[in-house]
Amino acid sequence: MIQPFDQELWAKTYSACDAKVALAVLSAVRAWNMALIGSVKPADLVKPVTHPERGTMTFQTIIETMAGHDRNHIKQIEAIASQAAAGRST
Repeated sequence: MIQPFDQELWAKTYSACDAKVALAVLSAVRAWNMALIGSVKPADLVKPVTHPERGTMTFQTIIETMAGHDRNHIKQIEAIASQAAAGRST
């Protein structure tokens, strides 16, 4: 069973976080996830897991979803950085 969390509730505290600290946390969590994924045996990738909101899927699907989620956040960070840079140049 995969335990989801309320991301809107989680995100309410973001404005109080320093960007450098937030990036350090993101980097550390990503490194932890990469180590976990690297340790998974191929047979484990096809094992079913249950997500209360998304239903049953394989562990491979969870990994692929995490990868897409990571990329989405990187695009968001790049967009915010571009907007901030454009604001400084005007």
